[in-house]
Amino acid sequence: MLLTDRTFRTLLSREVLRFTRVWMQTIVPQILTSLLYLVVFGIALGTRIKEIEGVPYLEYILPGIALMSLVTNAQMNSSWSVFDAKRERYIDEVLISPMSNLQIALAYSLGGTLRGVVMGACTLLVGIPFVGINVENPLLLIVIGVFASFAFSSLGTMVGALATRIEHISFLTSIVIQPLTFLGGVFYSVGMLPEGLRLATFFNPIFYTVDAARFATLGISDLNPYPTLGMVFLISVMAFCGAWWAISHGP
Repeated sequence: MLLTDRTFRTLLSREVLRFTRVWMQTIVPQILTSLLYLVVFGIALGTRIKEIEGVPYLEYILPGIALMSLVTNAQMNSSWSVFDAKRERYIDEVLISPMSNLQIALAYSLGGTLRGVVMGACTLLVGIPFVGINVENPLLLIVIGVFASFAFSSLGTMVGALATRIEHISFLTSIVIQPLTFLGGVFYSVGMLPEGLRLATFFNPIFYTVDAARFATLGISDLNPYPTLGMVFLISVMAFCGAWWAISHGP
């Protein structure tokens, strides 16, 4: 079976232990960074932007900051894990194991998914007491978080498998993920943008995950929520197909 195979479970367990064993270095600093974003942007801009769509600004940005932490950690975990496996050459042992390429891609992607979900949940749970909100649809928020984390963890797996230098991993984080995050509606409503930038935002995959999470948390969104949820699912499927292909051709 795909998920019950012993070698698959071993690799997945390794990916989980990779960040849980050193949680003081992998989890706590990221939570503090997310809270710093919440304090700096919430207080600095909150004094100027009182409300967006009838919601206090600090409440409005919390779901986006949680998704920002989720996306960043999910892709970072899987991309560095696959790249380190290539650099240290123990990827060879993984590739010659009884696992299929599908199982290998899934194990790396699920490991990053778990880290992303943990980070997003921790950011949200720590931020809620300061902001004072009630999550409108917790189950939907969990589903969105899992799919969003899986999508960007799969992207990290793909880049890690294809990367030949450490700079390629840094490029993904610094030049791709971070700009897309800041331009993905985390700190503002897309309706506040000029027409040209608003249209460009619709090509940003992070925007759809942020908008869907905001709908599940606050009950508001910039787009019709149901096509947005479908887009999040589609992005995750496409990203995993890319990870599967990269594992089959890259390492």
